[in-house]
Amino acid sequence: MSLRLLLLSAAFTAVAGSAFAQSQPYEQVEAPRTWRVDVGGGITHGFSATGNTGEDINYTAWGSANYRDIVYANGLDGLGWNALMTDDFRAGVQLRPRFAAGDIEGSTLDRPDLGADAAVYAYKRLPGNIVVGGRVQHDVTGDDAGLSYFASIGHRRVTPVGLLSVSSYVTGGSDERLQRYYGVTPAEAPGSGYTAFEPQGGLSGVGAVAFLAVPVGDRFGLGGFVNYEQRLGDVRNSPLIEDEGVWRAGLIGVVRFSSPD
Repeated sequence: MSLRLLLLSAAFTAVAGSAFAQSQPYEQVEAPRTWRVDVGGGITHGFSATGNTGEDINYTAWGSANYRDIVYANGLDGLGWNALMTDDFRAGVQLRPRFAAGDIEGSTLDRPDLGADAAVYAYKRLPGNIVVGGRVQHDVTGDDAGLSYFASIGHRRVTPVGLLSVSSYVTGGSDERLQRYYGVTPAEAPGSGYTAFEPQGGLSGVGAVAFLAVPVGDRFGLGGFVNYEQRLGDVRNSPLIEDEGVWRAGLIGVVRFSSPD
């Protein structure tokens, strides 16, 4: 099966907390191309890059580009470079977008806006098309957002319907990262509607995600994902979140353009 959705799978699995993009050395399911560009969009629930309420249905645009699997860009991983690359191993650097937290209605808290992190990553493919690895990233926009980390194990295979990807992952962060997104400082507490809460760094979540990408002709594709994440550590006690677990889901469509080779 010629699947035109290899990059599409990167989109929503990354939304759900997993980095599937060109940084991961899964077995190739289509012929190499000098360059590829994907454009499209869809709807998500439980996630918004712009900080809109996650419980709403949010409309999300999608775009990605790739040159020889060495340099790539997309809306979730930002700009990346596979500095070390073999058939079953990739390591490199990224300048990643850090998404807005969104304002809380009726609160005066200063919530994080869209920012950027510098990241380093490494992923290794094991027998059975299983990929393990992770990344570490740090704020580079002066937003006092500190450091976060991510590790995952995933599997990908071609089914009679399309390309199925499944993975599990853990996330965590420094004191500064968790405080910026989930904390309330004593200075912010008065008038904010919340009591002071200063989380300690460590693991912040564990989750699983499944994504199915289905080709439609030679250039078009549809895909959907479902994800559950359980919050861990001090994060699950944050007054800024309502539930200890969160469900996310989405549907997307893309059209691909690529070089003829």
